[in-house]
Amino acid sequence: MEDFDVFTDEIKFTKPLFKSILNKFVNESPATPNGPNYQSGRKLLAEECLSANDDNGCAFNLSEAVSATLRTLAVYRDEQLKAAGDGLYKIKSFIKPVQNLIDSKTLPDEDGELDDFLPKDMKDITKVLEKYKLADEAPFYKTYLKFSSANNVHNFQKILKELPKEWTIIQLTAPYNPNENLKPLDEYRTEINSINLSLFTNDYLEDCGLAPVTVNIPANVHKEGEKPLFTELYSLLEDNYKTIDNAQLLNNKKLVKDYWSRREDIDLRLQSVINVMFKEWIGGFGSLLTGKLIDKTWKEKIIQLIDNTISDWGFVKLTMKQKFLLYNLIESCPVLSSQQIKSCIRRILTEHGNPVEVRQVLPECENCVKDFRFLNELCFKCLSHCFERIHNFTVVDGIRAFSQAVLSVKENSEWATLKKAKRHPVILIVDEIIDTFPWESLPILKNHPVSRIENLHFLYYLYKIHESDIVDGYFNARADIGRYVINPEKNLDRMEKRMSSFVEYWCKRWCGHIGEPPSAADFLKYLVEADIFLYCGHGDGCQLAQGGAGGAGVEGAAGARAVALLSGCGSVRLNHPPGRAPPAAAHHHFHIAGCPMVVGMLWEVTDLEVDKVISTLVSLLVPSDAPLPWPNVGKNKWSQGIIDTSAEQKSQFTPERDLLRAVCASRGSTNYAMIASSVVARGLPVRIKE
Repeated sequence: MEDFDVFTDEIKFTKPLFKSILNKFVNESPATPNGPNYQSGRKLLAEECLSANDDNGCAFNLSEAVSATLRTLAVYRDEQLKAAGDGLYKIKSFIKPVQNLIDSKTLPDEDGELDDFLPKDMKDITKVLEKYKLADEAPFYKTYLKFSSANNVHNFQKILKELPKEWTIIQLTAPYNPNENLKPLDEYRTEINSINLSLFTNDYLEDCGLAPVTVNIPANVHKEGEKPLFTELYSLLEDNYKTIDNAQLLNNKKLVKDYWSRREDIDLRLQSVINVMFKEWIGGFGSLLTGKLIDKTWKEKIIQLIDNTISDWGFVKLTMKQKFLLYNLIESCPVLSSQQIKSCIRRILTEHGNPVEVRQVLPECENCVKDFRFLNELCFKCLSHCFERIHNFTVVDGIRAFSQAVLSVKENSEWATLKKAKRHPVILIVDEIIDTFPWESLPILKNHPVSRIENLHFLYYLYKIHESDIVDGYFNARADIGRYVINPEKNLDRMEKRMSSFVEYWCKRWCGHIGEPPSAADFLKYLVEADIFLYCGHGDGCQLAQGGAGGAGVEGAAGARAVALLSGCGSVRLNHPPGRAPPAAAHHHFHIAGCPMVVGMLWEVTDLEVDKVISTLVSLLVPSDAPLPWPNVGKNKWSQGIIDTSAEQKSQFTPERDLLRAVCASRGSTNYAMIASSVVARGLPVRIKE
């Protein structure tokens, strides 16, 4: 430490010392560190790496900065289950260091005094210890869940190369905020002004010779006089909860009319939030959220178009990162507005250049300093001046050049089908503080196969558990064995009639519990033996597993393989307890147990609309011997448990065995944005075998 100011009681660190302290904090953390504190340290280290143009180190530290406590929970539960299955496990764990000491035969000098405590003849002891030998070391995917020297940049890159090449893995991380230590969650969760968007895998990274790339984009954007985006989202979610919670008290027509009016108002507000997210916040950088194109000829044409534009105009000093961002922007330009595209081009050209070259030509400015950390700290006037000095072109010329390339894509008939070209899955890792946002509802992702996962560690964990069943980036599931729990609390009568009539019609071979709770043992057995598990009731159903498997709850269903569909309110929502305690959610427990996929709701929903979504999802996903496709069945009396197969309705029905695409299609079965946007898939991409 240095430069302690006795008058201000502040300690000023030099940059190398600050980084050294951070490294010491995160690398020498205990085996089970405080999750939020560990995440804060990693976010600060990532920022230091980003300022030093170390994209590899930045991406690795950001990968460590999300859902850290969940890793501790998974490791702890694994140890618990081992101990439950082997009464001597704890003793063996203590014996192992002694065995290692004996096996080494020689002691380091500093441990030489221990030799006096060991018998001279070790043969008899060695024979005894052999009986209590622990199994081989844990597989690497379990080791990486822990906090150890195994968590490093080298292994981070190794994992990314091992995961299916079809996946585009993206992480969205909120920056470090010191107020997390000082304020309650309700206050500091709205204090986000930027987001780090990291591409761990992307179609153009390898072509550009780049490591994972991180881009800092503004967040919480709003117009003057309007609520900040985060404040508005949490406000409308609170209003949504109150509206649904009070629905049971409606006892006259006027109150019912007011209820529907409030529902429509909340819907419009959510649509407004999504529009602001896309148009004014994410903007053209939404192009970085898309998956890899299945048809690779598109990629070749895009690279050629941008490279030709660069050579024709003479932008020879563009960095590889700038080229990479331009490739992605052009690929997605058919679904972006001209304003989004031009604004993004400007930022790519000015804010993502070579900082060394910029420092050399930076003019004197009262608002800017030469020891800036990031280019976006400089004013636009200085950025424009530097761009012109480096490239001998004005920023306007640069925008014009690449806008012409965009125009050729948008207006040329040979590019006409790019907008609807099919893509491989996107895996979104979302920071806990911004997980509430409906990312999948952004227009650029609306029809994409998108899944969320807690962190890279759990993505790798689930991948390795189910590796033998993963083909072309998809977990190959069956739908022969289905289990369900419908209305276990016996207080959702109309939902029970609707969903029980649906499963009886569409999934005749499935079985389960209707109108009564299963035993904890049955609940856990369902997760292990079923291909698909359907829960229709309040919340997520995890309470039904309490008491089973030695009190481990859902996690006691070790070896679970079911794709879980949870239709209750907030069934995959992160619940934030007071203070700095880490958030918890149902899908955490399902994933620890081994379930490859959990589909559920981000917030409060109403049963009729959710029943439409879930029944549509299952009908698209699960093959059936039913006489009529589900959309063609008469549903006027569905709430009474009556399905009309006599009056066939003519509507097109195309099965969709890709679960993530089926989720996209099922969102269209409700007219309410609040319901559609709440549906989220968490886990591995899944495809149902015919």
